[in-house]
Amino acid sequence: MSEERRPQKDRTAATRAAVLEATIELLVERGYAGTSTRLAAEKAGISLGALQHHFRTKAELTVEAMRFVTERLAGEFVSAIPRDGDELERVSIALDRLFVVFRGPTFAAAMELHLAARTDESLREPISKLHLDDQVRIRESAIELMPGIEDHPGFDAWLLMSVSAIRGMAVATMGVGDVEEEWQLLRDQLVDSASQILRQEPA
Repeated sequence: MSEERRPQKDRTAATRAAVLEATIELLVERGYAGTSTRLAAEKAGISLGALQHHFRTKAELTVEAMRFVTERLAGEFVSAIPRDGDELERVSIALDRLFVVFRGPTFAAAMELHLAARTDESLREPISKLHLDDQVRIRESAIELMPGIEDHPGFDAWLLMSVSAIRGMAVATMGVGDVEEEWQLLRDQLVDSASQILRQEPA
């Protein structure tokens, strides 16, 4: 189907997706300071006016770009984990995949926004909301992968600890090549903590 014959809503969605993908690439390549609505429009192959029809400011554009890719990653993350088999083995696989995500370019882009929000008033409120939305999304993904785990005492504390530990290691090892040995030590501890939670009777 030619571009002219595509429904307007499809063209709008495709344009929006192209802009958001281009914005993430710019955040990774240039950081927040080096990203602009003009560069995002150029990278996406549209006019600045067309971009500003969807996003009025750089802050709005970059935060929405992060929301767009994290929602997509969450869906891909959940669909890639087997739903059957040993529960602790699935926990281990999920942690491995989460570490890959946090070592990837999307997390690097997120870090750029969080660091910029420290001094940029226009970013503070939307980044705070995005953070809360991400926490909810991570919890929902964990429950979808392991139905009923949320009823075990200590689940929320374990999830917070796990995500925080993986984030922290991802930040500490940015630019470092081989961290497999370190990761295995951390993952084994997190899996062991999960096993203690699963041995407890649900509330």
